Amino acid sequence: MVGAFALGLLQKLLFDRLLIYGAKPDLLLLLTTWIARREGQSVGIMAGFSIGLLMDLMRGTLGLEAFAKTVSGFVAGFFSNPDDFDKVSNFLWATALAAFFGTSAYELVSSALQTPFFKWTLLATLTSLYNLLFGYAFFEGAKRFA
Repeated sequence: MVGAFALGLLQKLLFDRLLIYGAKPDLLLLLTTWIARREGQSVGIMAGFSIGLLMDLMRGTLGLEAFAKTVSGFVAGFFSNPDDFDKVSNFLWATALAAFFGTSAYELVSSALQTPFFKWTLLATLTSLYNLLFGYAFFEGAKRFA
């Protein structure tokens, strides 16, 4: 949890400012994906909720980020396979889909279904692609510490 708090501070102070058309890299999504792939879907859901709740408390909102990270942990948990844990391609697929569905859940709930379909789909796709860039570096770094 200390690592999640440190990544949360880094996210809030640095990575939230790297916006490209509303999409930003999400270190805590990468952590949620890593945990979900390593420990399974149930643990990924709980980790996503806990990490999201931590970010909600840091940002002053409550519930929205927790919901989005729970969805991300659920999706990433489908890629949990102990035999293929060291494959970067599986991690990147899990990251892309978890980012897409997590961002979609966040946007749909935060805008109360008022955002046009094209706009939130484009944002979710950009977020997925943006997180893939950071996902590879995160995977290689986390693999060395695991």
